[in-house]
Amino acid sequence: MTIEQIKELKTIEFFKVLSHEIRAKIISLLHENIEMSYTEILHTLNLEEGNLNFHLRKMKGFVELTEKKNYRLSEYGKITYSMFQGVDARLWEDAKEIIKTDDNKTLSVQILARRAAAALIDFSLFLFAGVALFFVLSGGLKFDVHTFLIVIYLQLTLQFAYASFVVMEAYNGQTIGKYVMNIRVVKMNGDKMTLLESAIRNIGKVFLLPLDLLIGVLFFRKKGYIKFMDYYTETTVERVI
Repeated sequence: MTIEQIKELKTIEFFKVLSHEIRAKIISLLHENIEMSYTEILHTLNLEEGNLNFHLRKMKGFVELTEKKNYRLSEYGKITYSMFQGVDARLWEDAKEIIKTDDNKTLSVQILARRAAAALIDFSLFLFAGVALFFVLSGGLKFDVHTFLIVIYLQLTLQFAYASFVVMEAYNGQTIGKYVMNIRVVKMNGDKMTLLESAIRNIGKVFLLPLDLLIGVLFFRKKGYIKFMDYYTETTVERVI
């Protein structure tokens, strides 16, 4: 089925195409994981190849292949996932607005606020744990030793936070804070970040945040980026529908 055919579908016919349980599961899997290989879908759903091929043919236009030959949701697939949540017709308009964010920037302020809140949650969790550990392990020492240990513990906390952020964002684009704020990081073309891209992006977030923001706002804001590392890795932050 082509995109043009999808546009011409009546609502009842649209649901007929995607009414099968396996197709609904494929939509949910691709939403959750951003992209998956053919083998990953096959094993996750425990299907025969012929069965999976049949359903993927039915879903042309709703799923698409990345450059790595993995499957991901098309824009119509993202709308379909939203419909599967049992929300009324208003969600159609919400989904369309989210899809058009790159053009009209209607959600840019909301995304920025959510990113700031997510970062605050992430750093609060890790810094609180580091400071708590310091007080537990260093009670009764002299002030100068306290100061030295504070620096060491906070540095270790930042290192652990960095490693955690890298792994979590490479896995599904979400740290704990981003999960709470219902946003995630993806490539500008919709692909999932690689581990290396996540590592590069989080250097700016954890160790060079003021400089990362300053360069991003001064030189790359008109291109749609507020941080240099976002521009360098070609990533963006989107709301999770």
